[in-house]
Amino acid sequence: MRIATKIRKEKIRQSLLTLVPLVILAVIPLFLKDPYVIHMITVASIYAIFSSSWDMLSGYTGQISLGHAVFFGGGAYVAAFLTMWYNVPPPLCIPIAGVIMMLFSIIIGVPSLRVTGPYLTITTLAFAETVKAIVIAFPGVTRGEEGIPVKTMVRGMLPNFYISLILMAVSITVMHFIANHRLRIPLTAIRENENTAQASGLNTTKYKVLSFAISAFFAGIAGSFYCYYMMIASPALLSLDTSFMAFAMGVVGGMGTIIGPVIGAYIITVLSELLRSVIVRAHLLIYGIVFIAFIMLMPEGIIKPLSKLIKRS
Repeated sequence: MRIATKIRKEKIRQSLLTLVPLVILAVIPLFLKDPYVIHMITVASIYAIFSSSWDMLSGYTGQISLGHAVFFGGGAYVAAFLTMWYNVPPPLCIPIAGVIMMLFSIIIGVPSLRVTGPYLTITTLAFAETVKAIVIAFPGVTRGEEGIPVKTMVRGMLPNFYISLILMAVSITVMHFIANHRLRIPLTAIRENENTAQASGLNTTKYKVLSFAISAFFAGIAGSFYCYYMMIASPALLSLDTSFMAFAMGVVGGMGTIIGPVIGAYIITVLSELLRSVIVRAHLLIYGIVFIAFIMLMPEGIIKPLSKLIKRS
């Protein structure tokens, strides 16, 4: 009975950790009518999906990727092309972009995930930079550095705000279930010691590619909605800055948790937006300062002390 009670309390604690912040975010427009605040939260919600998708790969398997922007930006371009060339409705373009990014990740994942450590990091970065260079090199198709303008999916800030929250809630729930239930044992084994996992008979490449594919799917989802919200798909979405943003949000929030990067996304986005008008290219400075501070003070991210605080209360 005591064990069952503890399990029940733990489930309640995890639910509160997820639902309470979501409810608070949902009611913010009722009290704060400032369009800038609503915009900031909308962007943070999109980044939360992106950073959590990065965590699905890097946090759970220990395979650090610095090229994850290729799926975020790739999802944006797929959505833009589908809308511009084929008049596909945006609600259909978003899942299609996710699926195409998933397939693309499998193509590049099979060879790249056979290497580990810094070699994998360099390989993923090289893929992202190559795709970015191709996009810029063919302005007749991609409009080069100007990017592809698209129409918004829905008009008005509030509809976009609530769509971003719903999309984030669904994405995080699915990723959390997959990472902590369906794939928890093999992914943990790979993260702790891949050689030992292989020696025990685990097909580590298979599970890394699977994690990579799921991660790419949700990054594509985030990128495609971002494209419709910001009304453009540009090479900047494929840049190292974008990949490092996901990395920094994951480290700040807490890697290997899915929920942690969500918190990290809101912290970094809010700080970056608040200081953007004061410091030129403030987002890069904020990523660096916050990243270093958390590495020194909270190496496991903010999610660990926050969870302990909730558990005690």
